[in-house]
Amino acid sequence: MKPEKHAATGKPDTHLGLERLVFFSDAVMAIAITLLAIELKLPEGELLRDSAGLAEHLLEMRGKFLGFLISFMVIGLYWVAHHWLFSYIRRYDVSLLWLNLLFLLGITFLPFATSLLGNYLILSLARTVYASTVAFIGLASTALWIYATRNRRLVDRDLDARLIRRVTLRSLIPPLLFLLSIPLARLAPGLTLLLWSLTAVASILTRVRTPRDS
Repeated sequence: MKPEKHAATGKPDTHLGLERLVFFSDAVMAIAITLLAIELKLPEGELLRDSAGLAEHLLEMRGKFLGFLISFMVIGLYWVAHHWLFSYIRRYDVSLLWLNLLFLLGITFLPFATSLLGNYLILSLARTVYASTVAFIGLASTALWIYATRNRRLVDRDLDARLIRRVTLRSLIPPLLFLLSIPLARLAPGLTLLLWSLTAVASILTRVRTPRDS
């Protein structure tokens, strides 16, 4: 819609509004990924004089590296999912804006949860906070999709109901698995981390395919 037409009719520019929403979301997720990398630094004030000392410090940072890799995959997967969902959303309203902000709230908190996990990997509370954060992100993303597609509120009227259902069910799997991992955080730390990794891999392998993907 041309600016002058928008000014003349007094109607909101839906296309421009959606672009702003998506661009803002992309920027927030890009910053969150950058903050993840900032946490990967050696202890300050220590001068490493040989490779053995460096290797020892890198080994001590294994929890931070693990947290970075998992969180990078989480943000990356939800960035792809967000992009994919908004390829179907045609309109927006205030409620969608707030639901998207709720999703971004989880994304922006993830670097802190990752730092907590990297520094206190052996503590069940750190793993619980991390799992809860990722589950929150997944549930917020699902809520956004459900709101947009309920009664075709913000999508095309002819959007396939089976596609809507498949995407809804699939989007619930990762957050539910992360929630289920919380009891494991105290009982089996190694199994908890394995479950998180498998969840990320499964999300890639079971991506919903649509005709536009062909």
